[in-house]
Amino acid sequence: MTTPAKHEPYSVMVSWLSVNSRASPFLPVLDGSSLKPRVKQLYLCWRKAPAPDGDRERVALKDTLRELEDRLSPICPAIELIPWETAASPASHDDLRPFMEEVLRRVRTEHPEARVVIHLSPGTPAMHAIWLLLGTTGFISDPVDLIQTSDRRSGVERVRFSLDTWLRRYRQARPRRVASDDGGQLWDPGRVASPALREVFSKLAEWAPLRVPILLLGERGTGKTTFANLVRARSPFQKEQPSGWPVVVCGQFRVNPQLARSELFGHVRGAFTGATHHRAGLLEAADGDTLFLDEIADIDHDTQRLLIAAVEGRGFSRLGEAKLRHSRFRLVAATNRSLDELRSGLLDADFLDRIAMFTLRIPPLRACRDDLAHAWAATLRGAVASAGLEGVDWQRFEQSPQLLDDIRAHPLPGNFRDLQRAAFHLLAAVHAGRAESEVLGSAREALGPQSSHEAAPVPLPSESQLAAVLPIASLDAHLDEYHQVWLRAALGRADGVATRAAEFLGLKRKTFEDRAKKLLGD
Repeated sequence: MTTPAKHEPYSVMVSWLSVNSRASPFLPVLDGSSLKPRVKQLYLCWRKAPAPDGDRERVALKDTLRELEDRLSPICPAIELIPWETAASPASHDDLRPFMEEVLRRVRTEHPEARVVIHLSPGTPAMHAIWLLLGTTGFISDPVDLIQTSDRRSGVERVRFSLDTWLRRYRQARPRRVASDDGGQLWDPGRVASPALREVFSKLAEWAPLRVPILLLGERGTGKTTFANLVRARSPFQKEQPSGWPVVVCGQFRVNPQLARSELFGHVRGAFTGATHHRAGLLEAADGDTLFLDEIADIDHDTQRLLIAAVEGRGFSRLGEAKLRHSRFRLVAATNRSLDELRSGLLDADFLDRIAMFTLRIPPLRACRDDLAHAWAATLRGAVASAGLEGVDWQRFEQSPQLLDDIRAHPLPGNFRDLQRAAFHLLAAVHAGRAESEVLGSAREALGPQSSHEAAPVPLPSESQLAAVLPIASLDAHLDEYHQVWLRAALGRADGVATRAAEFLGLKRKTFEDRAKKLLGD
């Protein structure tokens, strides 16, 4: 049985080979005297060009590895060589950037909790510039340090430089009171591949700069907190919040409307039994920021009407006082209920009108097959950190082809919650020392039965019913009419978004558009 090991902090370093200086730039970093925590692994990038162009790099690589071993044994860290197989110039920014992006992604994936140290000094000026760009804009999650060394100065110098980008703000933001399956950073914006998710990210980029409410609609477990965090990161409506930016799950208000008003608007001492001191509400905390109300359908109608005034800028009052207060905030709300359910009475009609100026449908994971491998890897890493089993050999299951096939074949009705449950069951099986087949079986079982998520099929006319209307003038005309009904239904369900409508019908977007153009004239 594997015994959980206490996780010790460590660093990994990323750098280019130094053709001219060989091992010199690395020695003051790797000897353990200048950089804490100690570097456990060095990812050494080098340009593997065809001969004779690449001969200098090959000689320099051989000399560097020998010098590092001679000078640092027995404390020399593990060295992972990452060749850039190319004939491109080492001064070409456009050619270098994709390779260097992939290197950093790999390093962060293999070491999700480690401090990533990017050594700027070795390499060409173009290499320096791209490391600086990627290391300071939030391309990978923190902790990240940039360092440099010099032949003229001893020791290691930390580079103090950062850029304020929406991606960096997204990675650093910490919403208050998040769910265990969504800490606000489920998706890596730079790696999204599926059309459904890419369309959502595109809409968010368009809508985020406007101080207009957004309503997020999606099944349970689809990561709505992450998308709210993205809206905030891409908008000007944010400020420093040491305790996290304002988020509240409204399900707790279902049986206690007074709690909802106290939480949102605040209260004064004596406003109700137990109100022993003045308390500011979330609307005040959200002044100049974004407020996220999850499970919005659980707020009672009276509180909804009070919120209308606050959203419109007409103000609000703490419970127990008459003073009118104002807060300039941006509202993002979310629910797993459909628009039809919201309109049927769950939400006051006027309130729904105010909060749904923009409505965004979050796709379920089964509509994001191209992103499931990344979703599973991120969920498994999160489960490892949550379970406190750093010593467990879980990495081999992060990209298991068999397990990924099982995940892709599953409807995942609980979305990320299903992945999280599978991850915890997998870790428990690994920790218990079970065989690989049993570990995979445990994760597969935790996903639940692979019953279809599709609704019951619409009944077709029976053969006798069809026979009663024969003969007909044109079978094609009747089939076209049948197809038109399905196309219009899908477009209505998708709020006119072709990509989503195509997914509802199991069609590629191009196929859907061709049929819609032919049959609907769209």
